[in-house]
Amino acid sequence: MPKLNPDHPRARNLTPQRVSVLAGLAVVMVANIPRFLISGENTRLMLIVGFAVAVSALGIYIYRQLSETAKAKVPTMMRRLLVWLVVGLAAMAAFNFAAPMLNRPQEGALEVLVDGLTLGLLAHVISMWMQRRRDEEG
Repeated sequence: MPKLNPDHPRARNLTPQRVSVLAGLAVVMVANIPRFLISGENTRLMLIVGFAVAVSALGIYIYRQLSETAKAKVPTMMRRLLVWLVVGLAAMAAFNFAAPMLNRPQEGALEVLVDGLTLGLLAHVISMWMQRRRDEEG
């Protein structure tokens, strides 16, 4: 597949940040698979697997379209994503540990895993957005 011309209007959407967000989204989707297997929700299982494959394929496509300088930034973005996913997992585990003190029922390990990964992905996206705003301001 030929690469897009850098002047093409769609080329501005091909960024290392987008690759890392799509990778995080695929991780969150894959983490949901055991929940749907256990609960027997086959329709949701098929949907989540299909969307995870589509998101992964889109991430691979975008990565392959990146310039060499942009490709060099992808490992940094992936490390940053990993850090935020771990922070999200730790935050959700701490919240679940404190749940009895807050008069809330404790959740199962799979719910904590998925919620923690989702929180980490959200924090990753917000941190990239805040960094972009700081870079634009000067």
